[in-house]
Amino acid sequence: MGEAGKRDDARNGEQNTAHVVVVMLIVAFGVLALPWMVLRKLEARTQARVDVASGVTGEDLAQGGKIYHRLCTGCHQARGEGKPGRYPPLVGASWLLDDKETPIRITLLGATGPMEVNGVQYNDVMPNFGVTLSDEEIALVLTYVRSSWGNSAPAITKDEVAKVRASLGDRLDPWAGGAALAAAREARVLR
Repeated sequence: MGEAGKRDDARNGEQNTAHVVVVMLIVAFGVLALPWMVLRKLEARTQARVDVASGVTGEDLAQGGKIYHRLCTGCHQARGEGKPGRYPPLVGASWLLDDKETPIRITLLGATGPMEVNGVQYNDVMPNFGVTLSDEEIALVLTYVRSSWGNSAPAITKDEVAKVRASLGDRLDPWAGGAALAAAREARVLR
């Protein structure tokens, strides 16, 4: 076999090797990508079921999360765990999850004075966000915290915030701790 024949054989061998490598890459990509694509599809379906069931949409969570991270993380922290001894956690907090009106009232007027959260006593100041946030913004941020970090309470609407705001009349004073909020729970606005 001459020099030209050897070159042709070498080229054919290189082409065959290149074809094998390309086929192997396609198979490897398929093996790796297919489970990822299936998981993404299942995740999307699960999320859609959660959204429909709880009234919380991905867009609501995104907008509420932006408000939360801008205004609330300084005290309640990024994951809602609070600061021990200073600011209460939002994770599993009955004041946040048991009904819709109480967190709306707290956010609208703020709170000062002693308050028990998850069995721990807190006595710091929650600012009044009712003067700076719209009903829609309050609904979004409360929906976010009621649906994050393992919390799974229903969404709050801007109409519900508006009803509670209207029920407060001209009141501007913050809630005087847990006792005042417990008393306010007796006067239901939302049915």
